[in-house]
Amino acid sequence: MRIDRFLLFVLLLATSYGCSEEQPYEVEKESVSIWEGDTRHVIIETDLTEHNYKLESENQEIATATLDVMGVCIATYKSGSTMIRLIDTDNNKIVCEIYVYVIYFNSSEIINWGISFEGHPGSPGIIIKAIDLKIPPEIEIELREKEKPFIGATYTFNQETKKFTMKTDSGIFKEGTYEWDITSLTLMYDDKTEKFGFKFATGMSHGYILQSDKTSEYQQRYPDAGITEVKVNYVWKDNEIIQLGGLTF
Repeated sequence: MRIDRFLLFVLLLATSYGCSEEQPYEVEKESVSIWEGDTRHVIIETDLTEHNYKLESENQEIATATLDVMGVCIATYKSGSTMIRLIDTDNNKIVCEIYVYVIYFNSSEIINWGISFEGHPGSPGIIIKAIDLKIPPEIEIELREKEKPFIGATYTFNQETKKFTMKTDSGIFKEGTYEWDITSLTLMYDDKTEKFGFKFATGMSHGYILQSDKTSEYQQRYPDAGITEVKVNYVWKDNEIIQLGGLTF
């Protein structure tokens, strides 16, 4: 009888201890690479309706985050890396950690592949709109001839000095300063300013579409042609592997 009572006592203690101990949980971990100045939604597995949550960034100068219906929305400000943590404020515990790596448009070998090929999704090579239908073919031939010497040109961009260089196999060389954000690239050299629209090429790793607006130039040259738009899309490709924090993108 004493043995039975002892076993029952031990069983009750074990049951009580098991109920009082907090159940272990695994912190969800995600990682994401984002271009400087861009935003990105990260879909996480954590059910955001179960508790109250808040987000904390280790370095708010690099990136911050907010919660929305799609998950975690991350905004970036400058290159580097930071950790964003999702905290369950009801239970005061971390439920998700997102490693954020912010990349800057910066490389020692970006190649100009020339005018975007026809039919590229969202980026036809040359866009010309004019009332006089004889003029667009003439302009297109001229634009393609002007671009030929620069196909294969190598550009370098230095984030620290904000300087760039451009050289071709035929000996053409340019150097100056530049400004870049997620939608534009401006080159300043030889007392000139060359502005491009900037976006990432779809379906191409480290590829970019640079758009030059030449509408005003050709409106002046053909004042009676009824020109409303002349834009050229170029494809640039980053041939250097970008490394940041020991990771390769």
